[in-house]
Amino acid sequence: MKTATPWIYSPKFDLGAIIGPPVIITAVVLIWGDRLAAIQDTPPWLWVLLVLGIDVAHVYSSLFRTYFDRDEFRRRRTLYITVPLAAWGAGILIFWLAGPVVFWSCVAYFAIYHFVRQQYGFMMLYRRGEPAGVGMRIDQLAIYLATVYPLVYWHTYPRNFQWFSDFDVLHLPVTWPERVLRAVYVATLLAFIAKEALRWRSSGEVNGGKVMLLLATAAAWGTGIILFNGDLTFTLINIISHGIPYMALVWIYQYRKRSNPMHSRNRLLAFFQLKYMPLYILTLMGIAYFEEGIWDWFVWKEHPNLFGSGNFLLSTTALTLLVPLLTMPQITHYVLDAYIWRVNRNGKELRAVIG
Repeated sequence: MKTATPWIYSPKFDLGAIIGPPVIITAVVLIWGDRLAAIQDTPPWLWVLLVLGIDVAHVYSSLFRTYFDRDEFRRRRTLYITVPLAAWGAGILIFWLAGPVVFWSCVAYFAIYHFVRQQYGFMMLYRRGEPAGVGMRIDQLAIYLATVYPLVYWHTYPRNFQWFSDFDVLHLPVTWPERVLRAVYVATLLAFIAKEALRWRSSGEVNGGKVMLLLATAAAWGTGIILFNGDLTFTLINIISHGIPYMALVWIYQYRKRSNPMHSRNRLLAFFQLKYMPLYILTLMGIAYFEEGIWDWFVWKEHPNLFGSGNFLLSTTALTLLVPLLTMPQITHYVLDAYIWRVNRNGKELRAVIG
């Protein structure tokens, strides 16, 4: 059997940093899930690792792909200036006109959409070079259902976790949509397996990256949302499966771009060497610590042991301006992802990654 995978960088990198994180954390939850689900309060060290080190840090890792990259910023200056201003303005309007509950619901559902689209984007990277047609539609439907079906299950049956604090998904009053989608999901997975088996039988090749990505996604989302019903088990799988691959993708993109003579004058790219990888991670954690400190001082007031006691009481008007401002980086991150990782048919986009 020959491997016909167009790796993002290499088998070792992809398996370790893109496909590996959801597989490893899913295995951890499957083995120790009952103990993890019984934990009521996340230990501070784990909160720092998950929230500062991965969740918030991965949002700011996109800065190295956009605003910190002189060549990239110059190429899309209007987009990079307009999006954050529009995100802040839209946030202010929603917070002011509809209130914080609706505001956080909008942010949460945008985050859910972003998480779903990231897995779709990875699927498209791993199937590049393959023909369009029925096979592509099966791939697309399979990766979407691997994320959407668990979400529909969550909207159908009560779960003991939330995407954000004080946010709950909308609950369906009937169960038949979940049952119908379950049947479609199973049928699609069987169609995907049959398609890949026929390809292997006829050519002796298998796209291991694509197959493993789908299985890893299905296992992670199914385990975190359906099999286990605990806040910590969901948080572990949700954050690690999404954040680590994203930070790795940013790193390897710039690392590959550094070897391109066209970008020899881009000083930022000198930072993307293996010896500087710890500095990359620490830089992201530092920015994340600063943002979360502002959140804790002015809004949440949940971690005085990490950020100090901020005895600030803001007016409703001040919160209407501040909360959308603090969510602006992640909203900008969600929007820009639709542009910076797009793989065009002519192959010009992402050439630093795909070679």
